[in-house]
Amino acid sequence: MHIAIASDQAGQEAKLRLAAKLSAAGHDILDPAPSIASRERQDYSEQVALSVLRRDAERGIIITSRAVGASLAANRVPGIRAALCTDPQSARLGANVEGMNVLVLALHALQEERVHEVVDAYLSASLAIVEAVGGLPPWLLQRVFTHVRENLAKDVSVAKLAKTAALSQYYFSKLFKTSTGTTPHQYVMRQRVERAQELLREGQTTLANVAAQVGFETQSHFTSVFRQFVGITPKRYRESQRRRAPVEMGQEEAATAA
Repeated sequence: MHIAIASDQAGQEAKLRLAAKLSAAGHDILDPAPSIASRERQDYSEQVALSVLRRDAERGIIITSRAVGASLAANRVPGIRAALCTDPQSARLGANVEGMNVLVLALHALQEERVHEVVDAYLSASLAIVEAVGGLPPWLLQRVFTHVRENLAKDVSVAKLAKTAALSQYYFSKLFKTSTGTTPHQYVMRQRVERAQELLREGQTTLANVAAQVGFETQSHFTSVFRQFVGITPKRYRESQRRRAPVEMGQEEAATAA
């Protein structure tokens, strides 16, 4: 199963341990918010929800010290049913009866052994189908998502997205916002920033090259949009990743050993 898992800063170690366990069990793990620093926007809940909405993941898991707030943030994304569960029975029923596609775990409310029981119950339960009301049909929404993902370095205008969906620009924009909770333009910008974060974590390429690869005409525009979404500049983000890498490597080794 493809699972999106993220946490706030307090839950990073617990997230790494759970991700390692699930990966060892054969699941494909996606971390849509790998960097949560004190000065960055903590939109990890929304990132998990969007991953499930885009069908990058079949289900989501959030580990956090602010479980109620995380649940509310995830549920703002249309099509997402997120809930806090503290026992296996509620996790199983949440998925099987209510169609809960994002599980929220309170960091300080559960012991680690109990967390694994809740997660196992959640993942082993079949997911009830929840009919979406309004918006774009799922297959058409997925077509738009794919078009955006494959054309980030190009001009991804609202007009072109509407053409991909074979709808008028006005009608497409209205339905898209109903489906995703955001405008087409804001969605494209977020996807560009997320891809930029991947490139900044992966290599040593210049910021100008990263900007070009994700569709920004100028580095200054790239920096402005990146800071709007992430809370820091691309340069500071890359520096923070370099500092975090040795620490996270040690945590992953410790989680594997455990």
